[in-house]
Amino acid sequence: MKKVKAIGAVVVCLCLIAGIFAGCSKISFEGKWKSTIDLTEEFCEAADMSGDAEMGQYYDKLNIPLSVDVIYTFYSDNSYTCAADEEKFKADFDAVAEKYINYMIEGMYKYAEAQGMSRDEFDEYYEEENGVSVLEDITAEFEAEVPSAYYEMLDELTETVPQHLGIKDDRFYHTDDNGNELGYQTFTLEGDTLTITGEYDMQDNPVDEEEYPIVLTKMAE
Repeated sequence: MKKVKAIGAVVVCLCLIAGIFAGCSKISFEGKWKSTIDLTEEFCEAADMSGDAEMGQYYDKLNIPLSVDVIYTFYSDNSYTCAADEEKFKADFDAVAEKYINYMIEGMYKYAEAQGMSRDEFDEYYEEENGVSVLEDITAEFEAEVPSAYYEMLDELTETVPQHLGIKDDRFYHTDDNGNELGYQTFTLEGDTLTITGEYDMQDNPVDEEEYPIVLTKMAE
């Protein structure tokens, strides 16, 4: 299973919001803020069976929602740390796994029925041929191939060392190790909602347009 598309770029873009907080001396953003990354498209694109040359006719187009919440903690000096809400993600991912395993088995049943077998007959045949039930086999295959990529992603979404970034005018910039500006993000701030509206290089060309907007909301104390 491929890793989430461009997840590293998304993490970088999200982290850059710290520039806003570091540059706003009159406003305190101390507390927790949340951004939700929608992983549905990437997961379904990788796991969908409807386009398979041999078995696709027995499967519907896959549509199982999946997302991960990233929690940013800002401190009194406007430094920040961030991490994925791992507990929520694990619960959500377990629910997705159950739906996907059922999706896979349902397609196999439809195939068996097209060959003139009942579902019970297929279950018996499958266990005789493979030594395990179809549920056990598909579950083991899913657990071997899929979760590691997503839990590796959770590590990429974690920043435990407090970070600071600067800001200029109405934009915040990211730089290389020598302080050279590489690009900037635009944003709007309305109440407790911060929206990163776009990313641009230093020639004002848009970058990774499909990743925007990115929305953060302040969490209740």
